Amino acid sequence: MTGQDRAKKTNSSSRNKKTVIINKSFDKNLFRLMGTKDIIHSDEKFFRSIVKKINQTAECYSFDRIETPILEDYNFYKKIFDKNKLKNLFSVESKNNAEKIILRPDLVHSTIRIAMEYGNLNVLEKPLKFFSMGPVFRQEKVKGGSYRQFNQFNFSIINDAKPITDAFLIFLVYNIFKELQIDVQIQINSLGGVDCQKDFLHKFNKFIKEKGRRTKLCPECKKNILKDPSLLLECQEDECQKVRSEMPQIIDFLSEESNARFYKTMDFLDKMEVNYNFNPYLTRDLSYYNDLIFEIWPIDKNGEVNSKLALGRGGRYDRVFSRLAGKDISFIGFSGGLERTMIKAKESNSFIDDNKDVIFLTQIDIQSKSKAMFLFKELLSKGFNVKQAFHLDGLKEQLEEARNFKSKIILILGKKELAEETILFRDMDSGVQEIIAQKDLIGRLEKGLNQ
Repeated sequence: MTGQDRAKKTNSSSRNKKTVIINKSFDKNLFRLMGTKDIIHSDEKFFRSIVKKINQTAECYSFDRIETPILEDYNFYKKIFDKNKLKNLFSVESKNNAEKIILRPDLVHSTIRIAMEYGNLNVLEKPLKFFSMGPVFRQEKVKGGSYRQFNQFNFSIINDAKPITDAFLIFLVYNIFKELQIDVQIQINSLGGVDCQKDFLHKFNKFIKEKGRRTKLCPECKKNILKDPSLLLECQEDECQKVRSEMPQIIDFLSEESNARFYKTMDFLDKMEVNYNFNPYLTRDLSYYNDLIFEIWPIDKNGEVNSKLALGRGGRYDRVFSRLAGKDISFIGFSGGLERTMIKAKESNSFIDDNKDVIFLTQIDIQSKSKAMFLFKELLSKGFNVKQAFHLDGLKEQLEEARNFKSKIILILGKKELAEETILFRDMDSGVQEIIAQKDLIGRLEKGLNQ
């Protein structure tokens, strides 16, 4: 071995030793913070695909995109949460402690603030539909897909209290996951209104005090359950889940109005062929939610649902919004986690071609709206670039939306068409209008677009 060879070997060995020393330093100080996630090159294409699909859906369903700051005023959250929940938010003090700032824990709160600040709630004449996406921050136990910082997407509908609106939001979210080829089941329940919840909590408190059940709870719930019964409703610890499975079901305390509303929502979901499950043990903070709540649970390859890795959750926040706004206004929203969705979306993805001609689907009344939603889903699944305005009821307003999209074909569905299983087909280029059977719609659209 020559001196030059020995020198190369010595230098190589030195470099390797230095690398080991640096790696030991990384182990202690320079790894990313626990409870956060990097989107690296092997993940980025999946993450980008999901973001693209969600953005396409927001545009398709006519939601207005909003961007909100990561920082929010602490005083705003004091009006939403009690002291126990405020402790679990990430907060920072400004210079000289002049103000206290919250790192937003959920996009829904920022949406509420925007609606109050810019929405002119005193003269609302039609629903507001907002969509947003971005990072949020939680002080939670770091385990099984839980993050302290993660990216969230949110859909919110304001000033529309109809049961079909509840079903519409679930339908929208369900189809995002379906088009991403992620098998999911929607878990739904109803928490009823204020009086229903009072009756339930009275029975619940008696239940907790019976047979030493309180002693079986996790330390956190055991300490605070009497001050805040909602802790057990949201706790994911095994011991608390077991006690919760034995507790009274809130569905048994629903008023006639809340019960009728919930069953109408489920009826619409049946007609839209959404895979959902009525889950009487699905519960949330009763000071925060009312009536409908729902979660997205993934289904594994064996057909089993995974309750530990919910991909998102939603429901009605009428009580919170009305309390902040100072008047009764309905508010329903959904928030999903992008990182969790990415975990489940790595097998395959599918997308709609944005360059295809626009088909606009209109509906004239409440009966035809649920059928129109079903047709909308079917046309999307076939790859058509279909738009709609389900939030509007009048045909004139919907046709105006169709013109804004420069639609090539307009489909009109009303009572007559619903009864006869037909649909009105209008070709905007030629001006030709015809009535065709719904079963022949796909073939007619393909022929019309090819022409």
